[in-house]
Amino acid sequence: MGNADFDLPESICSVLPDDPYEQLDVARRITAMAIVARVGKLEAEEKKASQKILERERTIYELQERLVEAERSLQETNARLGHALEEQAKMANEKNALMATVKKLNRDVAKLETFKRTLMQSLQEEDENSSTLENGDKHLLRSNMSSHALPSHDGRPFTRAQLVEASNAIVEDPEDAGSKQKFLSMTPSLTPKLTPTGSPRRQSTATSPRRHHPSNGIRSSFSLSLPASQATTAPSSPPHVGALPVRTPKVDGKEFFRQARNRLSYEQFSAFLANIKELNAHRQTREETLRKADNIFGPGNKDLYMSFEGLLSRHLPS
Repeated sequence: MGNADFDLPESICSVLPDDPYEQLDVARRITAMAIVARVGKLEAEEKKASQKILERERTIYELQERLVEAERSLQETNARLGHALEEQAKMANEKNALMATVKKLNRDVAKLETFKRTLMQSLQEEDENSSTLENGDKHLLRSNMSSHALPSHDGRPFTRAQLVEASNAIVEDPEDAGSKQKFLSMTPSLTPKLTPTGSPRRQSTATSPRRHHPSNGIRSSFSLSLPASQATTAPSSPPHVGALPVRTPKVDGKEFFRQARNRLSYEQFSAFLANIKELNAHRQTREETLRKADNIFGPGNKDLYMSFEGLLSRHLPS
């Protein structure tokens, strides 16, 4: 067998048997060994590749789980964001409504403060004016009445205490001119001493003109209410027992308002002023005003209700 035909190394050719069949058997064995070695190597590579595939699949599964969790978190975040936006819009609307309410309340408070200052100023001015007029009228009437001998109904002169009481009864209510005229007309014996019989009736023009107020009408009716003829007949006429009406206790409006402000709460006093306003505007009757006032005062302020009822009875008789 020639070596040149197969191009085999001398070392291999020297160990090959000479028999061709034996050579084929050796070749088969060598081929089998090569195949086995190659298959083993391929199997090892396949195992390594399978492990890498498993690791990659595990990584892919983990990434998928993270993706699902991220999507779920995104949905929850979007839901919270939508809810937060709705709450923000609702709170913005509530804020606007509260701001409008605060502005309205501030305007109401300003109006109430203005009304309160006006009322306080009016009450103070009325208190000062009535105090000045009352003191002047009392002084004038007391001086006039004490300077003359004024007989009473039974012919006896009035005492000083009776004169003071009569002047207080006349001056203490300057608004009620009709009751004062009735009171003076029922005491005819007081007038003749101030206007003697036979003297001409005249009004003094030497004094400077003064501002008219209700007490001027009291003094003029007190001094000029009866003719001279009654001056001669009055002392001889029998006294009229029971002719003088019984005067109810006078309710002072300023003192009533002071007590109401001090004893009522802010809401009660505001409701009471609104009740009076409705009465002045002729939108409710006297009875409705009294019923609302009773509800406002409550059971603990019955004396205020009685005083208010007395004021309405004096200024607005039923």
